[in-house]
Formats: sequence, C-alpha cells, structure tokens
Amino acid sequence: MRTLLLTLTTCLLVLPVQAKYSGGSGTAKDPYQIATAADLIALGETPGDYDKHFVLTADIDLDPKLPGRKVFDRAVIAPDANDAQGDFQGTPFSGVFDGNGHAISHVTIKGSGYLGLFGQLAFPAAQVGDLGIVDVDITGSGDCAGALAGSGNSVTQCHSTGSVSGRDYIGGLVGVGGGETNCYSKCAVSGANLVGGLVGYSYLGSVTQCWSAGAVSGNDFVGGLVGGSVSTHVTQCYSMGAVSGRSQVGGLVGRYFCRLTWLDPGISNCYSASAIRGTGDSVGGLVGYIGCQSYGTLTSSFWDIQTSGQTTSAGGTGKTTAEMQTAKTFLEAGWDFVGEMANGSEDVWKISEGLGYPRLSWEKYSGGSGEPNDPYQIATAADLIALGETPADYGKHFILTADIDLDPNLPGRRVFDRAVIAPDTRRRQSSLPPGFQGTLFTGVFDGSGHTISHLTIAGSNFLGLFGQLESGAEVKDLGVMDVNVTSDYGLGPSGPVGGLVAYNGYGGIVSRCCSTGVVRGGGQATTGGVVGSNDGTVIQCYSTAVVTGDGVVGGLVGANPWGTVTQCYSTGAVRGTGGYVGGLVGGDWGHVTASFWDIQTSGQTTSQGGTGKTTAQMQTARTFLDAGWDFVGETANGTEDLWWILEGKDYPRLWWEAASHVVADSQD
Repeated sequence: MRTLLLTLTTCLLVLPVQAKYSGGSGTAKDPYQIATAADLIALGETPGDYDKHFVLTADIDLDPKLPGRKVFDRAVIAPDANDAQGDFQGTPFSGVFDGNGHAISHVTIKGSGYLGLFGQLAFPAAQVGDLGIVDVDITGSGDCAGALAGSGNSVTQCHSTGSVSGRDYIGGLVGVGGGETNCYSKCAVSGANLVGGLVGYSYLGSVTQCWSAGAVSGNDFVGGLVGGSVSTHVTQCYSMGAVSGRSQVGGLVGRYFCRLTWLDPGISNCYSASAIRGTGDSVGGLVGYIGCQSYGTLTSSFWDIQTSGQTTSAGGTGKTTAEMQTAKTFLEAGWDFVGEMANGSEDVWKISEGLGYPRLSWEKYSGGSGEPNDPYQIATAADLIALGETPADYGKHFILTADIDLDPNLPGRRVFDRAVIAPDTRRRQSSLPPGFQGTLFTGVFDGSGHTISHLTIAGSNFLGLFGQLESGAEVKDLGVMDVNVTSDYGLGPSGPVGGLVAYNGYGGIVSRCCSTGVVRGGGQATTGGVVGSNDGTVIQCYSTAVVTGDGVVGGLVGANPWGTVTQCYSTGAVRGTGGYVGGLVGGDWGHVTASFWDIQTSGQTTSQGGTGKTTAQMQTARTFLDAGWDFVGETANGTEDLWWILEGKDYPRLWWEAASHVVADSQD
C-alpha cells in the first residue's frame, strides 16, 4: 500500500500544469502570452496576475459584435471596484505589458470612472509599451478616462485612436499621467475639466517626444496635448488637433502650474498648430495659463498664429504657417534636427522644408502607425523611398498626403534600377529564371487623389512603382505622371514592366489609378501602361502612356492571363514587334468588360479585350455611360461620381483629379 501511495504521489507531482493564457509563465524571461480576446479578458479577471509580465503576440479585436466580446462597464484590466468612491478602489496593474508592436482594437466601455484598457497603472512598478489601442469607444460619467489607462505612468511607444469622453481628468491616451514617452493619440476627447489630447492631467514626471492630433473639447483647463499640468516637464512635443473650451485653453497645454517654483522644469522645445477656440479668459495659442514663473517655465516653443486663430499665449512665440514649416525657425532656437550637429546629435526632429511642420524622428514616415484606421503617411520622396527599403512594412496601410516628385535631378532622388516598392531583388545577369524573387506587397496604398511624378527606372525585371502585388494588396486613387520606365535587358524573359505595377498577382486590386509618360519593355517582357501582367483586378483606371516593347504589349495592361479589367481605357501610342500587341490589352485569357481604347492615338485597331473607339467617341460621355460608367451629375449608373469629362475636349478623368488639372491637360 505504501508503495502504491508513493507511486500515485509521484505521478501527481509530475503531471503538467495547465498553461495559462496562450503560453508563458509570467516572468520577465518567459512572459505570459496574450494572443486572443479570451486571454485578455481572462487577464482582466485575474487580479492575482496583475504583477506579472505579459507580451501581446497578435492583434486583438474586442468588437462587442464578435463572439465572446462585450461592451464593458469598467476597465478591461485593473478596473475600479467601487463607483461610489472618488478615488480608485481595486487592484492596480503593477506588472509589465509589452504590446510587441500589436494593437488592441474596438475597446468599448460605457461606465463611470477609471476607464480604459487599464483602470489604474501602479506607480512606479507598472510598465506598458509598444502598444496600439485603436478605434476605442469609451464613454464615462465619472473621472479619469483614457484609451490606454484611466490613470498611470511609465507608458512608452503607445498610441490611440477613436473617442474618449467623461467628466474630469480625461485624455486621449491617459486620464491622469505624467510619464509618457514616444506616444501619440488621435482620439477625439471630450469632458468637463482637465481635458487633453494625450493626457488630461499630468502631475510631476514628464511628457517627452509625444504628439496629439485629435479634436479636444471641454470647459476649463483644456489643451491639445495636456489639459492641466503640475510641474511636469513637457518637452519635444507637439499638437495638431482642434481645441475648444471656456477658460484656460491652450493649443498645447491648458493650464501649467509650478509646484516647486524655481526648480520647475517647465515646457521646452514644443509647438502647436492647433485651431483654438475659447469663450472665456486665458486662451492662448500654445498655453492658456501659467500659474508661476520660473527659470524653465516655457522655452524655445512656438505656435502657429494662423491655424490657431490666436495672436497671444501665456508663453511661447507665435509664427506664421510658413515660418512654422521652415527649419531655421527651430534651429535658431536650439532644436536638434536630423542631419545637423550644432544643436546636438540625438536627431530628435525631422522636417520636410516648406511642406509640413517638424515631426519627431521616431515617427515612421510622416506619421501614422500602419493600421487600417491610422495608415502610415507618405508625404515626401524620402518617405516613399524609405517604404521601398522596408519590406517588413509591405503588409501595412499607407496613405499619400501630398504630391511627390521623384525627378532624379532633385536632391535625394535617383534613377532606380528596379521597382521602388516590392522590387525583384536579383541583379542584372545574362539570363534570368522566370518568377519574382523578393518580398511581395500585400498592404494597402491609398493615393488619396495625389500623384507621384517623374518616376525614372532603367532596369530589367518587374519594373514599376510596385514590383509585385499579391493577395490582399490594394493600390487606389493614385496617379503616376510622366513616368519613364525602361527595361533595358534584352535577352530572355525579362519579366513584366508597368507604369504603376509590374505584376498584379491573384487577389491584388488596382483601382481608380492612372499613368502618363513612357513605358518600354525589353526582351520578352509583358509591358503595359498601368500594369505589366495582371492576374488580379484592374478597375476604373486609365493610361495615356506611350507603351513600347518586343514581347506582349498593351496600352493599359500587357498580359491579362487570369485577371479582370473593368471600366478602364487607354489612349497612348502602342508599339510592339512581337505577336501580341493591343491598344488596351496585349495578351488576354481573362475578362475585360466595359473598357475602351483610342484606335487613332494608339495606332492599334485590335486588342485582346476591350472596344476600340475613335478619338471623338472617346471624348463623348455617351460612349462610357452606355457601358455603365458612373459620372458626376448622373445617377443611373451610381451615385459615387467616379468620373469627370469635358465633353468633346478631353477623355474621362477620375473624380479625384482637380478640375484645373483636367482643363490644363486638355489644353496640352
């Protein structure tokens, strides 16, 4: 019997313990893994683990419409346990939560106070970093609310989008804070008092290299970045969102108060470009009210007198928009910019001279986080080139926020020898095996009605702005103008060449895009004005590019083996020496519907898909209306108003092309 009991005891001792969450043991070296909504909710319901280490291993959607989710009435983690008490009642989170670059979306809370993903983060033990809280919907009837936390410090590399509202101490990221670094918020924030775009109320500590861009509204102590601050060092920060309130309202900080007057760190190297409206006293372009004067209260800081509508501030220097978008304004104040050494070597700021305000160097591209509701902002040639050189981002979302000129004669540009984004990585050689070798673009690139001009490429394989799109990829509302793309590899199969996309793979979508310029394919290339080879979808696009080649050549698409082309046209000259040359499509086994080419300007009377028309017919709305195209001013074919036309003077143009652009082009 004794032997049997010993055997049973031994077996029980070696049985594996059931894993918590999706793995890990909660230590610094082996943190608990949070991979699902169930994991996250389980963490919130386990206060005994609040002092442990956690790592997010996947994006998590808490949309209450999804199974197992809900509208919370308290914070998801470390909630306040007693709404009747003014202070926090409950177990604060005192562990470490590493977002690992992931996002938690659609946190929806309707409750009282201390609302957010976390109710309260314990100071100084708790640490939260590298986390996005996006598309939140947080509505409180009490105090202390933020997308990330109702109250807490030690927050690094976190961001938020959505909306947050409550009574007092309401912030886009944190309600009550004072330890935020490299963070931003684009939340719309509303409350009564102490309301800020990033932090509602900041006590001691610091807010460093942070920014905010959401609309902020309240009564008193309302700021674009921080509502009210007591002896917090606010440094190297900026705000952009509209701010409205009653009294003590500021573009950056509503009210700043010194606790230790002569030692107070104050506000330094900050700016605001917010639009500001206040109905009471103490309304300022940068700061509404300063309750003390000390050696470091407010230094080397600025606000835009034009966008703010304010010519005065409790501190700082007002500048015009043009001055605020000029590096010299800030360099003379000692700001440390990338590429200069006189003010330091940390490279805190960057600026696209004359195109925008200074941005923090830690911001990727010109802003955004790469998520669907907060895409990376591509505003400069440097941004676009950086995207091309960052394959890890090819699955993200991007939006073009300005026209970009890639003229190789301009500083920082060049003649490319491969696609700018998602290039084939092989070097030129005497013979190239077929097929793309590189990282595919599977993200979304929204041109937002802007253009990329003077793209110049002289290479061999998979040439275009994009080398290859694959399932999930979408390029839309984008013009590539005056391109010069040349495949100069003349031996063997050199791959597809396109003005915009070389190869649009299965599941890829190119919509509402256009190209102009010259596209030349060498060897046995498939060459097209917009897309070289298409196995995906090309819809509502056009090309006026001159297209030439020795292989499969088409005015819009070179080869269309398995793809679809819908409501597209081309007008450029098309020339080829091979057996597959078409005014619209060179080689086609896919589907082409409601699409046309100009038989006169193209020099081609045939095409593997589409309908050939004369120039007069191509400049007549009826040609396209009869094919179901949706034009401005008609409703029979839809109400999106996708196309314009200057009847009898020009071809159809996309809705996002400005009327002045249409007129100018029609007069060329």
